[in-house]
Amino acid sequence: MLVAEFFNRGGPVMYVLLALSIYGVAVILFKIYQFWNAGIFLPSNYIDKAVNEIRAGDIRSALATLSTVRGPIARIMRVALDCVANREISQRSKEAEIARVGASDIRYLEMHLRGLEMIANVGPLLGLLGTVMGMVVAFSKLEAAGARVDPSLFAGGIWEAFLSTVAGLVVAIPAIGAYYAIDALIERVRATMRDVSIQILALEDEFKRNEKELKRKDAVKREIEMRELEERVKDAASNTRSTPQNSSTLHLLNPRYSSF
Repeated sequence: MLVAEFFNRGGPVMYVLLALSIYGVAVILFKIYQFWNAGIFLPSNYIDKAVNEIRAGDIRSALATLSTVRGPIARIMRVALDCVANREISQRSKEAEIARVGASDIRYLEMHLRGLEMIANVGPLLGLLGTVMGMVVAFSKLEAAGARVDPSLFAGGIWEAFLSTVAGLVVAIPAIGAYYAIDALIERVRATMRDVSIQILALEDEFKRNEKELKRKDAVKREIEMRELEERVKDAASNTRSTPQNSSTLHLLNPRYSSF
């Protein structure tokens, strides 16, 4: 009942501020859900692990590590890794693709953030507007009273006018605090995305060298296996020649053996 009375005394601007406060709370709850669903609050220890695997040239292990993580950072790392592994596109095309994906993810994280900024800027102005409107009403009543001026009437009009200013500040202060906190999180994600993409692109030459080394090791391993196979075949053939043959075996090999 007291709240409703304050709203009535504060004027119509109070209802506009109430609507803005409801919208601001909804945006804050939505951003918390959005960031949680995007994995922003997850630990980032997978980044160093994936970078070390990429540096070692183990692209499959890096992709396996990143595939288990959700969020824009893991996604930009997968895109950068795919660009590095693709030898058919130019360096400029790789950077453009990484920038496109990164900008898309950042735009998604910035969704409805302008609404909080709007509440933070408009809330105090609406409160001031309500105060000015209340002051106009108070002075009009003072003028209508003429010689019978009642100080309590004027004082009552003043504090009623300032109710909207208080309400505007109450709405704007949490909104601007939430805005800066969310913007700081987005800036941290943006900086991390830029850092990991630059790291992966810078590791391209090292990745190529490691890839060649892995191919060379695989070729050496296959050659060793082929040599071992040849040795086993030779050993098997020599064992077959050195095995003593009985008379029945010789008879089968040379039917004329019995005639001698």
